[in-house]
Amino acid sequence: MFRHLERRYPGQYLLIVSPDLFPILNRGGFGLDRLPGVRVLGPRSPFDRKAGAHAPWFVNLGRLATLRRYREEIRQIVEADRVSLLQAYLEVVPVLGLFPIRDLPTIVSVVDHIPKYFDRPTLDSRLLVRAARQASAVDCLFGWVAQRLEGLGVPQSSLNYPEWNTVNHDAFHPEPKELSVSFTARAIEWKNPLLMIEVIDRVLSRRPDIRFSLLGRGSQQRELVRRMRRQTWTESVLTGYFEDPSPIVNRSLIHVSLDQYDNFTNQSLLEGMSAGCAVVASNVGNTDRVVDEEVGLLVELSAESVAEAILQLAEDPARAEAMGRVGRQRVLSRHHVDRYVDYLRALHDPKRAAPLRGGTQALEVQVV
Repeated sequence: MFRHLERRYPGQYLLIVSPDLFPILNRGGFGLDRLPGVRVLGPRSPFDRKAGAHAPWFVNLGRLATLRRYREEIRQIVEADRVSLLQAYLEVVPVLGLFPIRDLPTIVSVVDHIPKYFDRPTLDSRLLVRAARQASAVDCLFGWVAQRLEGLGVPQSSLNYPEWNTVNHDAFHPEPKELSVSFTARAIEWKNPLLMIEVIDRVLSRRPDIRFSLLGRGSQQRELVRRMRRQTWTESVLTGYFEDPSPIVNRSLIHVSLDQYDNFTNQSLLEGMSAGCAVVASNVGNTDRVVDEEVGLLVELSAESVAEAILQLAEDPARAEAMGRVGRQRVLSRHHVDRYVDYLRALHDPKRAAPLRGGTQALEVQVV
């Protein structure tokens, strides 16, 4: 988003990024080292042993020292560059909730929808709600998040959300299709990568000519590798972690997304649609607002249901490619980056009189 904000509003935005993420984004094709306005924070604390969001809490204790240091560096950047508004993401959100930067309006972005953030007794939920209540505005990934935060006591007047999420439709674009299926997700429980092992086994027992890509890393990666070693079909499956999976997804005929809670704003799902793939997605949450019979198939979270959907599409490649063409057009009309930039620009407007609901200002009606 920063690249596109810089394109449309040059010199008006800064991007502050951690030293861990900066090289990953560059290798992923974002070219931050060639953009003005990028600030890279200093090294993490020597006590910080965190290796990912899946790390246990006692490993993450050292992360607090890093985050306190980052908070101070951000404060210095704000002062030096005369920043008038800060939009915080991920770990910076709870830190600024506990240690706000005085006299600086801050927008808190809530970009996750897993239960621990919305279950009142959990520490994650309490920290998130504290930060959201103190923020000048809250940017919710989609309407469901706004509803849950309101239920936790965050004022409705501060809750904003776009009509649709966006995706990198430049990197993910249709290329000549192969008889292949892509699955790109963090190797964590609620993305269901282990279920894909069962799915692949079922599909290849009937169609050994289909190729699979099972990409991602996370807490279940070791178990994923262990189960893969038991199989006889590993030569038909590409596995590993790719910072830019777009060349693989772009050539896939079918793309699978199996989120346990909701695929509505799932980047992997949108990337598959943007790449012109027919999609197979778990029928959970608001997923049916994105996936219908014109772009793919909705399935139950079972190996049999997912495998049958893949086989059905593989038997009719022309139908799958037609779905992919419609999916690509859906992305360009609903999820285009410029549409999302318009939402952010409205969110950043200090003269905005009402919260943004579905990307437009809600009407404030007073009964006299």
